[in-house]
Amino acid sequence: MFRQERKYYARAFLYALAMAGILLLPFVIIDHGYFVYYGDYNAQQIPFYKTCIEAVQSGNLGWNWKTDLGVNFVGSYSFYTLGSPFFWFAALFPVAISQYLMAPLLALKIALSSFFAFVFIRRFVTKPQNALIGGLLYAFSGYSMYNIFFNHFHEAIVFFPLLLIGLEEAVVNKRRGALAVAVAINAFVNYFFFIGECIFLVIYFVARLIGDRRFRFGVRDFFCLAFEA
Repeated sequence: MFRQERKYYARAFLYALAMAGILLLPFVIIDHGYFVYYGDYNAQQIPFYKTCIEAVQSGNLGWNWKTDLGVNFVGSYSFYTLGSPFFWFAALFPVAISQYLMAPLLALKIALSSFFAFVFIRRFVTKPQNALIGGLLYAFSGYSMYNIFFNHFHEAIVFFPLLLIGLEEAVVNKRRGALAVAVAINAFVNYFFFIGECIFLVIYFVARLIGDRRFRFGVRDFFCLAFEA
């Protein structure tokens, strides 16, 4: 199926990337390369990236004197930046250009959100076009767009569909390991959102069990599922 429909997988990513670019580019041009928003985005998200990149590149991973009166670096920033693969990508570049990376990274997050949502939704619809629309709706949902000023929220939005895909793979397709990897990724990316994601996953599990005859498993499968989780 992937070979026949790979153009739709590519479109799920590229359409969202292009739409995000169209959305963000005018503001980047107006602000001479920066993307500034308001509130916490300007006061926290951009400074946090700069502070954390500087700390990582200098090897100062213990006590950070540049935050408040001094803080535990890992304890303070694991919620905001340190679990994000997008942050670690930004850390490959000089601190001086970190603020210029905020808009491209946001566009990339939106594109990946659309892609992973497409992969999940495709399981349940007949036409790939419908899954494509669903992926775009997920990536550009009100929650996603409203929370731009909380830049780190998008990490959870990007990787959450992997939990649903992992559960479907484990129960429906009897494939081991996918759920464990999805759990590990989401727990690492943001431990706080992970709690809510787990609650949702349990509700989703019960709903699927009640509503779909294909969603069945034996005792051994259940314990394997519990072990992965």
